[in-house]
Amino acid sequence: MANINLVIRQGANNPSGLQVFITAPGCNNAFAVPEPKQLYELQKAWGHRFLKHHDPAFVWAQGAAVVKTYSNQLRLALQQWIESPDWQPLQQLLVALPNLPLTLRLEQVKADLCSLPWESLCLQRPIWRVDGNGLSKIKQVTLQARKPRVLLVVGAEQGLNLDGEINQLMQLQRSGRIQLTMLRAEHCNADALRKALTESSGWNAALYLGHSNSGPMGGVLHLGDGSQINGQSLESHLAIAAKNGLRLLLFNSCSGLQLASVAVRAGINWSICFLELVPSKAAATAFAELLSGLEAGADLVKTLVKTRAILASNEYFEGCDLLLATVATSDAEEFKLPLRRRRQLVLRLASSSKKQAIAAVAFSAVAFLMELTPSNPVNTYLLDRRLDVQRAWRQLVKQPGPQVDVSNKPIPVLLLNQDTIRALGVPAVADHTSRYALAEVLKRTPPDQVPVVGLDVLIDQPRNGTNQLAEVIQKQPGRRVFAGYLSPYSDPSQGAVGNMWFQSSILNKVGMKSADLAVGTAARDGLLKPVPMHTQYAISKENFAGALSKPPQSFLPSDRIIDWSLNWANWVYLVQPAGLASLRNPILLVGTNGRLGENAVDLFAAPATVQGALQRGDKPIWDGNAREVPGVLVQAVLIQTLNLGHWLTPISQTLCTGAAASLGVLLAAFYEQRRNRLIAVALIALISCPLAFSLAIWQLWLVPLFLPLLVLTITTVSRND
Repeated sequence: MANINLVIRQGANNPSGLQVFITAPGCNNAFAVPEPKQLYELQKAWGHRFLKHHDPAFVWAQGAAVVKTYSNQLRLALQQWIESPDWQPLQQLLVALPNLPLTLRLEQVKADLCSLPWESLCLQRPIWRVDGNGLSKIKQVTLQARKPRVLLVVGAEQGLNLDGEINQLMQLQRSGRIQLTMLRAEHCNADALRKALTESSGWNAALYLGHSNSGPMGGVLHLGDGSQINGQSLESHLAIAAKNGLRLLLFNSCSGLQLASVAVRAGINWSICFLELVPSKAAATAFAELLSGLEAGADLVKTLVKTRAILASNEYFEGCDLLLATVATSDAEEFKLPLRRRRQLVLRLASSSKKQAIAAVAFSAVAFLMELTPSNPVNTYLLDRRLDVQRAWRQLVKQPGPQVDVSNKPIPVLLLNQDTIRALGVPAVADHTSRYALAEVLKRTPPDQVPVVGLDVLIDQPRNGTNQLAEVIQKQPGRRVFAGYLSPYSDPSQGAVGNMWFQSSILNKVGMKSADLAVGTAARDGLLKPVPMHTQYAISKENFAGALSKPPQSFLPSDRIIDWSLNWANWVYLVQPAGLASLRNPILLVGTNGRLGENAVDLFAAPATVQGALQRGDKPIWDGNAREVPGVLVQAVLIQTLNLGHWLTPISQTLCTGAAASLGVLLAAFYEQRRNRLIAVALIALISCPLAFSLAIWQLWLVPLFLPLLVLTITTVSRND
């Protein structure tokens, strides 16, 4: 930080004179001034009155008015000396650089010059003392953004009441603003102090409360166990503390200039002290104001200016403001102690780790790719497990889903296999679905009791029994009969039009309708087709399920989730040929069990959640291979999905993953201890999972959980500080 640097040395050739050196941006100057001997005498006179006023040992104490008079005289005399013609180079520089602070270095000068109240000069700028040889020799570590670590050393307390200051710090500790370590009574000894100063985790600030005095070896601290320790014996330990990040040392004691200078020479940027003995209440007030200002986020130098003004305005502390001094290294930067939680959070957020950023970006990219290709195996597996857990949650909270009523009846399904075809009294064929069997089903089912029949079979080429099937349809003019065809959406081998033969067939002429058997997912080659879970294409009235659903529910948008967590056995049931004559239902579905002979022609792969929706419970609707589901049952589920208007709308996985990553970074910044972060993540998971399951039940929103919770955990715990 740019300053006006003022250096004063005792004159080498003229012992009664002073050599002055000034450096500032764009300026270097040197000159000599006479030593202010009269000012020294006035300083001693003021000190005598100050001591007689504040020391209860004096019987004939001086009044506050007398001390105030001498204080004003001392300030005025010091001001007049600085404004004398001898100091003209400094005066010109102060006018030319009105916004720069003034730093003062006193080298090899008399103690009388050091004890002058330089900080009280009215120069319209902050003033502080500088010690140490040039720039700090110690390379300080960059402290991680964290809750400020404060070391409190409570020395000898005889005649002092330090409870107020200690309680103020303890309150900051309880409110979570600082991490306080205190050495007091027998725990405040030389060994404990040295050990604390050299802790590798470092300190943001250190405070000393108690008695101290000047001495030939850098001042003396009176420790809580009754022992004493001089400043020079602590210099190496203070240097380690400075290297580990200690920036501020505050001596709430008397005659602390020597100790403050030792601390600064050890590399601590800022040290605050009183030049001479002051009343303990004055020291306590100064401490409280300094702490209050730092707590509010104010700069240390500005806080000191305000503290001096408060001391000067209180008649009980008359003259104490002249003794409050600040010593700093020449390269000291602006100091703020981030005691406010908001400030701590902002600092820690700004220092978030690169690993957190990489994790957040990587997982968000994965989520985006999974949204682009929802049918990928990983996404399908995660969705399957999520819906399976959703089904268990429904059972736990006793929310089975939509209820069966008069307007929404279960759909009967007749599966054509060797047994049912034999029961229909027609011969079985190995390479296609017997149209004799289809005709027999229509004959046995009264049209007035079942007005709509959906045949989940391909009618795309001439077969035996076509005329017989057309004859039955023609005799049932009040019934709507639908069959299927394959489009490129349901079979990649098909062309643009898969029902050309049907359009010119007799079946079309007698009133049979055809619809696309596509189920909303991309067609694949292979024995088993993927069960529709996440629709990639819309299902409309052009599709088999849409054509057979009840108006106006004939459209299922793309990018929707079929809710396989429902127990679809409540909405779909199997019938046998013997029960067709008595069947009463708005619709009947007829299809194969997925195989013709030994060949799989209409089978879907059944993941765990589909098995739970169709093959478990008291009334399973499919007792075949657990890993296979006939296409007609899939079509039945899609029809009921449309009839009920019940499907899940997925919330953006990319958005949720990005939000969870951001929350993880925020939690890692808010909680320093990893244990607290893990507790927070566990609580969030305990709350978010039931909430997400409930949103799926009540609002039909599917909130992704796996990737968001995974990235939340990683970004929260990957920060190492």
